[in-house]
Amino acid sequence: MPAGNTFARQAVVGIGDSIGEGVQGADAAWQTQAYSYLNLLNYQIGGDLTLPYIQSGLFGMVGDPAGRQRIYPNDMASNVAVSGATVNSLLYQRAIAQTQAQISNETELVLYPRLQTQMEYVESAKPVVILCWIGNNDVLSAALAFGNMNASQLTPVADFERDYIAMTDRLGTLVSSNGSAVVFANIPDVTSIGFLVNRANAEAMTGFPVPLPDGHYTSILGVLLMKFLGDASLVNDPNFVLDNTEVTAIRDRTQAFNDIIQREADRIGMPVVDINAKFNEYLANPPVFAGRPLTNTILGGLFSLDGVHPSNIGHALITNEFIKTINQAFNVNVPEFSPDTLNFLYLLDPSIDKDGDGKATGRLGVGLIETLAFLLGFTGDTNDF
Repeated sequence: MPAGNTFARQAVVGIGDSIGEGVQGADAAWQTQAYSYLNLLNYQIGGDLTLPYIQSGLFGMVGDPAGRQRIYPNDMASNVAVSGATVNSLLYQRAIAQTQAQISNETELVLYPRLQTQMEYVESAKPVVILCWIGNNDVLSAALAFGNMNASQLTPVADFERDYIAMTDRLGTLVSSNGSAVVFANIPDVTSIGFLVNRANAEAMTGFPVPLPDGHYTSILGVLLMKFLGDASLVNDPNFVLDNTEVTAIRDRTQAFNDIIQREADRIGMPVVDINAKFNEYLANPPVFAGRPLTNTILGGLFSLDGVHPSNIGHALITNEFIKTINQAFNVNVPEFSPDTLNFLYLLDPSIDKDGDGKATGRLGVGLIETLAFLLGFTGDTNDF
């Protein structure tokens, strides 16, 4: 385990899901990967994490290798977080592509040219620092199930517990045999992401009444469809609404998973970054930059254009929370991003409407969502700051 007052120049590995891969606007490309919390954290640590840089285009979508390719395909990246990963797939989904032409999924796009799972790579690399944020997709699928919003997609507690124990056992072996330091993170409340919309926000976006009861949510896709049709009847279909019972089920399952994460991390003596508590704090007391509070709405600051993945400034705030946990747990002095640096990252963030005109700068050319956002007039602001 790192000793003294620094993690610098240590072998760092990142494992996890789309947040670690650096997805923004439903795509992972070099323009977004550079701002992932893993890359920003590695920069502050002074470690040697390397990224699987991806080139995308106007119609790129994370999870689909068509039209997306590694810029340096033969480089073996040490950030192997994969969009869509659950705890189970981190353990067992193996990259099997032996040539670039055989790459057929996001796991192979990220891990190529390795023939391993995320966990197998960690075990073979034996890094000094392992950054592990996984479990979000075990609840997130219930929030993203447009057209089937009934909370049935949640991973069963027994399955999550079995897989998290198996993962922690294997990471614990690296702690005891290699002296590795592992930093876990828990799961935020996915019913409060920008992708889900309450009545007030739905009415603000559509411009007409939306009969959505208190405590119920529809999706941003549903809102855009209602606006296009000029009709709010979509929310009368329960398949397009998370009702308060389903919202409670998601939150309860999240708490159960977070209890398992904390218990298992404690078992091997490693810390957990409490992202859940911090996200709730941001919602109650939004951080303010350039006089504007960050919100969880589209263009509001915390999320990128997809309403699911953090924006640049969102990743930077997450990075500081990891740093606080690392410094306390390992008695080191990794520097946090200063207020001036956070302000700089905010001002350059392309996903935020900073002047209140309903448009952000955007990243035209980086994936389908960015292309659609530009065509629909949500981005393309040339004087946003």
